[in-house]
Amino acid sequence: MPAFMLDLHWLQPQYLYLLPIALPPMAALLYLSYRQRRIARQDWGEEELIERFTNSISPRRELAKAALCLAAVALAIIAVAMPVFSSAPLVVKEGSTHLIAVVDVSPSMAAEDYRAVMPAEEITDGKGRLIRTVPAAQVVGPYGMRLDMAKYVIRRQIMPSLERNKIGIVNYTGQGFVQAELTDDYVALNWIMTKRMGVNQAPGGGSDYAEGLKTALQMFKDEKPNQLQKVILLFTDGGFTGQQSELNKVLSEIRQAGIKIVVVGVGASNPVPIPKYSVDGQMVGYLEEDGKTVQTAIDEAALQTLVLQTGGEYIRLDPTAPPDVKIQWAHSLGNTKPERHQDPAFQYPLGAALALMSVFISLGFVRFKGKL
Repeated sequence: MPAFMLDLHWLQPQYLYLLPIALPPMAALLYLSYRQRRIARQDWGEEELIERFTNSISPRRELAKAALCLAAVALAIIAVAMPVFSSAPLVVKEGSTHLIAVVDVSPSMAAEDYRAVMPAEEITDGKGRLIRTVPAAQVVGPYGMRLDMAKYVIRRQIMPSLERNKIGIVNYTGQGFVQAELTDDYVALNWIMTKRMGVNQAPGGGSDYAEGLKTALQMFKDEKPNQLQKVILLFTDGGFTGQQSELNKVLSEIRQAGIKIVVVGVGASNPVPIPKYSVDGQMVGYLEEDGKTVQTAIDEAALQTLVLQTGGEYIRLDPTAPPDVKIQWAHSLGNTKPERHQDPAFQYPLGAALALMSVFISLGFVRFKGKL
């Protein structure tokens, strides 16, 4: 079954019962009509003489007309049943949630674990209009980094799920840095992620997600009191260079504030090197430390421990799987009841029914000298 059919359902499914009820009797009536006209022609006189002065009744033509009529009626019934596609993302209720994405921008996030599964790079004109796309394998320069995947998920999966709820972004290495204040201006967020969000673009060194979480917590504290669902979405490969005592303290404060944490693990399970590029986008080697190539892999044990400490949820972005895998972000991010935006589809069968009826009617005005 095609994938899109799995997302199809009906607002008025009771009308579909008309298909087996109405179509067989209509087919029988059309056949009786055809048969009666054939009998009538035989009763009028000599058939060869009648054929010379009137259009012949072609069985193939009559069958085609009957098929057109029945198909048009069937499509009209389907349209009345109001088919809708639910391919639009499940979304959190508007105005119910504030989310802060806390994103690791330490050097390990430059590892290109995801190049093989990233979609084609979109080249725009600076105003958001798409000019062309470049396949991931042909992109010059860094592409498919762990940071790229984090931004892709925020842009293509989180934003559609949180439709018109406010999102903020915090980057961190050794310290947290507010990359974007809470806003529902997703165009501005897209611009910030494209132009201002890169590896090492946070103060300090190392990878201390306790500092990133502290910054996000302070952003929530700076808000006016409200009853909105608050969520921290932490993108990390698990490297932690901070103090465990500080991490325990900030996690305790987050729990007391009723803030939900979703940990998103990025990176390959097997160690990979971190590529280095020249200014013109050519790879010139790999990141080294003390004369040895640095290898980095996701530390899932640390992330699982973090999830246990927070009582939150863990989502793994597997580098071997396409990034568009259907994660129920709305269920993960919101305690309020998610909403599904439905795309009406009745216009397609209705349009097809009108087109078929137009052909059916036109056949009645076309004179055929021969048989079909």
